[in-house]
Amino acid sequence: MRGEDRYEPSDPPPADDPSTALNSSDSDWSSADADSGPGRYVGRQVDKAYFRPRPSIYYRDLLLPMAVFAVSFAWATQAEGLVFAVAYVAAVISIHRAGVFGHEVAHRYDTRNLWGFNLLWDLTLGLLILYPAARFVKPHRIHHSPGTFRTAADPQYLLLRSDRRLAVFVFVLAPVLMPLVHAFMTVSASLTGDRVEAAIERFANRHGMTTGILLPERHEKRVRWLSRYYMAGWALYVWLAPETLGLMYAVLVGGWVLTTLRIPLEHRMESLLEASDRRDHVLDSFTIASPFAELLQPLALKYHTAHHMYPGVPYHNLAALHRELMAESADYRASVVSFWDVVLGRVPEQRRSTSRNPNVERSR
Repeated sequence: MRGEDRYEPSDPPPADDPSTALNSSDSDWSSADADSGPGRYVGRQVDKAYFRPRPSIYYRDLLLPMAVFAVSFAWATQAEGLVFAVAYVAAVISIHRAGVFGHEVAHRYDTRNLWGFNLLWDLTLGLLILYPAARFVKPHRIHHSPGTFRTAADPQYLLLRSDRRLAVFVFVLAPVLMPLVHAFMTVSASLTGDRVEAAIERFANRHGMTTGILLPERHEKRVRWLSRYYMAGWALYVWLAPETLGLMYAVLVGGWVLTTLRIPLEHRMESLLEASDRRDHVLDSFTIASPFAELLQPLALKYHTAHHMYPGVPYHNLAALHRELMAESADYRASVVSFWDVVLGRVPEQRRSTSRNPNVERSR
């Protein structure tokens, strides 16, 4: 179903569409979050079929990179020299690709026909990276909210192009630290529940920051038992194959390098807004028209503008949605840029309508 360009909520999906689970509000989220569900977002009305996930595709696209990771990691433990390098790179790329499903799971965490897939991801990839997908749900929902996107309340909009110290931390230190941080959070959640998250949130709030790290109550029990499962799994791994622990850490660091390099490919990340509206999701998002993007943005994340316009659309339908938006939306076409233009910062900022959003941009 098509219509002229307009930046207002479109019709919600059918009541029996499993993607409508994303519309459910949480008592710990602001009312703005409720607007970020599928079919209630930016611009034109599109065919509701776009919002329907196909579980068989999810399983296929997760199990294949997981198998590649298992084979390449085992190969790397026995290889040397160039063969080791090839096996290591294959392990890093495959674990990154499988890990990106955490983003997809966060968008469809309560989708009825994906509950088995979401559990599988938590039990396998979540175990490897020590990160249950529920931890990503709340901060990512805040990031997608029209009123908070690209503001100081957005915990995932990092000013990597204007804050050099932050860029150094994210690109150089974060990949090394994140596996250790996740290990600490796993132990903490297993033993003390959400006390550490609560302390971090209080600290951030005192300094005018938002983390979204504090779990909604409905996710606390799942995160706690998964954390205990992760502790048991890693204890068994260290006992059975301690000589490979260094290699595993190096693979995790490599996966985080790819993850951090992906961040500035998705948004401008130069300045914050005092407030934002739905159209800002289009004006400040990039769709990368280059095969280079597939390495850093698997699972159709290179169609990031389409994803922000319709966050309820599963990754396997974004390519088709992209083609429709290219034919119908001038704003969307303006968001399609080359890989190197984004990397080198050569993409001019699209003009925001002051009549729609009179707030002045500011840097942080």
